[in-house]
Formats: sequence, structure tokens, C-alpha cells
Amino acid sequence: MAGTDRNDTRLETLFEAARGAAPKPSADLLARVLADAEAVQAAAAPVPRKSAPRLRWRQFVDAIGGWPAMAGLVSAGVAGLWLGISPPAALDDLGIAGAGTDEAVLVGMLPGVELALLALEEG
Repeated sequence: MAGTDRNDTRLETLFEAARGAAPKPSADLLARVLADAEAVQAAAAPVPRKSAPRLRWRQFVDAIGGWPAMAGLVSAGVAGLWLGISPPAALDDLGIAGAGTDEAVLVGMLPGVELALLALEEG
């Protein structure tokens, strides 16, 4: 129905003859094409750019692990600044407790650490 059932042997023989007798380009044509291609290629060659010097800030960010690590540092810094400016009452009491004495005040946050600190303090 689509016309595929016809026998096109005569047409196929013409195509085979055309494929077998492909014209060869002349040496002059090939030389001109190559010369033109070399001229275009030389004109389109990219000029090597100097790389911009890396800023010290960028080197620091890369050294600490990139922007995720930088975000953590900034968060910790802001939290420390906040606690330094406006400390909670518990931290205020700890700071005042040792302010008037000449002795060092040891505050243990973990149970059982006091003995280790005393051993270190005595020598």
C-alpha cells in the first residue's frame, strides 16, 4: 500500500553506478581548501588569558573547606558575640563568683572531672 512492494532494481542499479563513479577532487582544490582552513584556524586561535591572581580571602575560604565551612564559622562567631554581649544569667553568676578572689575558679561541666582538674592543679 505504501509503495514498498514495487521492484526498483533499475533505480538501484543507477544508484550503484553513481556510487562507484564518485568524482575525485583535484589536488589544486584540496590545496586551496587546506590553505583556507589553516588561515581561518590561525585567525580563530584563542589568545591565552592571564589568570587573575587569587585573592587571599578566596584562598582562606578554600583552605577551611569552602562556603559550607565558612557558614559554620560565621554562625559560631555570631553565637559567641551574642553570648558575649548579652550572656544568660547562669553565665553571669559564674563570672561573678570568681571575680573577687585570687584563686582560680574551676567549673566542671562533666561529673567526675573535678578530680582530674585537682590532680592537674596540684602537680
